[in-house]
Amino acid sequence: MVRESYKQQLKRLTQSVREMGTKALEGLDMGLKALRDHDRQVGETLDRWDDQVDTLNAQIEKDCIDLLALQQPVAVDLRLITSVLKIITDLERVADLAVNVGEYGMDAEVLVLVPKEELFALGQFARKMLSDSVEAFVTRDVNRSKEIIERDAQMDKQCWELRRKVLARLLELARQAHHQEEAKEIADDVIPVLWSIRDLERVGDHAVNIAERTIYLVTGKKNYE
Repeated sequence: MVRESYKQQLKRLTQSVREMGTKALEGLDMGLKALRDHDRQVGETLDRWDDQVDTLNAQIEKDCIDLLALQQPVAVDLRLITSVLKIITDLERVADLAVNVGEYGMDAEVLVLVPKEELFALGQFARKMLSDSVEAFVTRDVNRSKEIIERDAQMDKQCWELRRKVLARLLELARQAHHQEEAKEIADDVIPVLWSIRDLERVGDHAVNIAERTIYLVTGKKNYE
């Protein structure tokens, strides 16, 4: 009976990761909507949403610590619990990045430097990486996890190309500026755009982290070749 309860607790950990992953994706969708539509109302609700993610993170962390203290797990069970602790940290940070993206989207002026469709497409690419990584963890899919890790190179390439476009547009507008103050305003606009790209790139990095933890959980190895 005790052993069956222990197995159920381990099973619930996986479901909790799925729940927190769904929550993180929900927030990322909100942040991207604010960025695409300059939706101030959505952007302003993200802080309250983030509190829910923090609460869920704290509960899962407590569940993990209780299992470590009371059950003294070994082998794959221990890898599961430590992996969950790492993964929920990644998901909590994704939630913070979603809040950032929503805040950047409140200023409609910043997207004069880059087509918002391209920035939104980058966000969707990062979102897909995250969604797939959470599902790969739930299903213990090593091949899918490796594919997500390989996909990160494409994410990095898109970020690099988008940054180049932003800076090229910045130089073009700066040359067209009629006075120093106008040039300064244009330069100020570049900061939230570059931060948006940076934070979406980090979402992809966290997806890679989750994929790597899945491979370690299943194989016990940290060599992903």
